[in-house]
This record gives sequence, structure tokens and C-alpha cells, in this order.
Amino acid sequence: MKQKRKEELLLSFPVVPSHITEQMQGRYAANFAVFLTHGDELYVRCFHRYFGGNLVERQRYVFAKDGAVRYGKKDEKLWTVRTEFREPVFCQTCYGYNFDNTYKPLNLEAISRSWMKYCCVELYHGGLEMEYLRLYCKHPNVEYIMKSGFGCLIGERCTGYWGGIAHIAPDRHINWKSNNLLKMLGLNRDECKVLRDRASDYEIYMMWRDNFPKYKPDELLILANQFHYEVGTAQNFTQTTGLSPVRIARYLGSQSISNSDYSDYLRQCINLKYNLHDTAISMPRDFIAMHTRLSELVEYQKNEKAHQAFMQNMEMRERFCFSSGGLMIRQPNSMAEIIAEGKRLHHCVGGYAERHAYGKLHILFIRTAEKPNVPFYTMEVSLLGEIVQVRGLRNTVMTDAVKAFVEEYKQHLAGIFGKQKRRKTA
Repeated sequence: MKQKRKEELLLSFPVVPSHITEQMQGRYAANFAVFLTHGDELYVRCFHRYFGGNLVERQRYVFAKDGAVRYGKKDEKLWTVRTEFREPVFCQTCYGYNFDNTYKPLNLEAISRSWMKYCCVELYHGGLEMEYLRLYCKHPNVEYIMKSGFGCLIGERCTGYWGGIAHIAPDRHINWKSNNLLKMLGLNRDECKVLRDRASDYEIYMMWRDNFPKYKPDELLILANQFHYEVGTAQNFTQTTGLSPVRIARYLGSQSISNSDYSDYLRQCINLKYNLHDTAISMPRDFIAMHTRLSELVEYQKNEKAHQAFMQNMEMRERFCFSSGGLMIRQPNSMAEIIAEGKRLHHCVGGYAERHAYGKLHILFIRTAEKPNVPFYTMEVSLLGEIVQVRGLRNTVMTDAVKAFVEEYKQHLAGIFGKQKRRKTA
């Protein structure tokens, strides 16, 4: 629409009939959008009602065959053409407070008396009616989309610095150059029939069709239902098992198996060196039972390796044992003992058990000579022979006696690690 035409239309706004003005009377804040006609054009006048009942007109719109235009007030007096088309703003946001800019439409029957009578706004269920009407001005064939049950393809998106400005965002696959529904949607008759009652799956269906163009519509929907937008996951499952994506999707769907659970199961099979090209392995009859058994087996193997490493390092740690003045230091006898230590003293040493087993650090127990098996304090020593931390019950600090004992123990460690350094330099 040309600028001159926009300015001329501003002079043609109809007066709001008295019976409609009466509908806007009252108290408390409210917003209204009054629909009017003058010739073939559809006019909209937007009013804000203040708390005390005063009515002030905030925005104006015209919807015509040659386009749509929005008007606003300059200095609260002169109406001017707005360059940005958006939903009506009745109150500006200020001081961090967001006003309610929703509105009640009045005199909607005016639409049927204008050239917009086939716009199907009554089938649009979003919250951007003005933008929808503008979309119809630009693409009257949106009527076919709405009447065919694919109205969900006329979606919305948010823009702006804070994502607070919403706009109409039709699906990118729609071909607006055609007036044929199938060509507009890029579907054949079979696809349209399958999707008619599942229009919300259109976008994801098109994505899967782009990746697997030889698959049938029902097969593509199976993939969409199971994998949603996770094309990479489906391809990974196919590469790992040698099965087609559809066969995997049917199997997972039949047992209600999530993609993450199946992915975890495949990793377990790979770690255990199972043949995943054997369908008895890749598609077990009872997936839950098989997954549980493999989880137990993987955990056992993991613990067994850690246990073997733990036992191999025990002889080396014998040199850390020490006693003086009624206190002693000994090494743990098992990973389970480290975990039990953490539970008894209510601290987190249990999480260090595996690293201790593999020699990545050293966990040592401080005990009284009278009760060598009763948890007292727990010590962590680094691979360089430095005492990292000493924790008592609920992470309490050391007593003076324990501090003196630890200082004495540092000399013991210096002797051990000093010898190591001398051997390395020699």
C-alpha cells in the first residue's frame, strides 16, 4: 500500500455508533477493538478505558485489498502512519510494570460486510488477530489453510530484546504462490489425508520426509512419533544396529522404550562386546529385563576392576601407616569401608572411594589406638604427599591433640616423598 493511500484512508474512519460506545462504558481499566466498515475496507478503532471510566483512542487499523496499515497518535493529538505493524498497544510499559494490552473485540460482524469476509479469523485461535488480518491482506489463500484444518501452521514467534514482542509466523514450508492446497502444503493426496487429522505433526513430518524421501507417510509419522526432532539419534541407532529407522521406531514404540534408555542399552552392549547386529540382542523381547541384567553386569565389572586396582595399591600404601601418642593412621581395607566411613561421620569421603582405588589420591583413617576400627577422623593425601583435608564428624575441625598429631605425621610423609624425589633425581 502506497503512502498517499495510507494517508487518505486515515480521513475515512467511520464514527463509532452510539450503541457500541455504550458497550464500552463502565469503570475499571479495559481495552476494546471496534470493527467498522466504510466501503469494502475494514476499519478498527482501539480504545483504552481508564479506571474512572474515561475512554481514549490509542490505535487505528485499516485492512484493504492493497494492504494493511496501522496508525498511532503523535503527541496525543495528530494521527500518523506507523512504519511497524503490530498488535495494538493501549498502555506503554513503564517503571518495570507491564500493562494488560489484551482487548475485547466489538462489532465483529462488520468483517462479514467488508472484503475480509472470507478471512476465517474465527478459525484463528492465536492471540494476534490484527496480524492475522494483515496476513490475509497479503495472502488471501490463507483461507484454504484455515478451512482445511491446518490452521495450526499459522503459528507465532517472539522477538525483541527480551522476547516480549509476538508476531505471526506461518510455517516455512507453505507455498503462498499457489491457490491449490496440496501445492501450498507441498503434499500429495495420500499425505494430506494422513495429516489432515494430525496437522500439528506437519512440520516434523516434512523434516523426516526431507531426510527419508522414499518412506511412506505412515512410516514417516512413526519416526516422528518416536524420535520427534532427533534425526541424529535415529541415524546413530541405525548405524549401531544395522536396522532401519522405521524398524527400530516400531520396536521402541511397541515396548514404550525411551530413546535415552535405548541409547544407554546400546552403550552397555558395546562395552560388553555384544553383537548388536543380532536382533536377539538389539531387539530383546523383554527390554526392561535385559537392560536391568546388563546394568548389573556392567556395574559388577566396573566394581571388579576397581577392587583389583584397590588390592594392587594396598601394599604400596602400607608405608603411610603411622602411630604416636595414642593415635594412629591406617589405610582402608576396602572400598566399602571408605563408603561406610563417610556414612558414619556424615561427610562426602564415600565419593572418593573409586579414585582412591585407582591411586589418584590417598584416603587414610585417623583412629585412636584403643578403637582402631571406630571412625574418628578421615584424611586425604595428594599424590605429592600433601595433606589436602582432614574431616571429623559432620566436617568438624580438628581438636588440638589431632592437630599436633597431623603436624607430626607431615614429617612422616616428608620422609616418604622426599625419598621418592631423591630416587627420581638420581
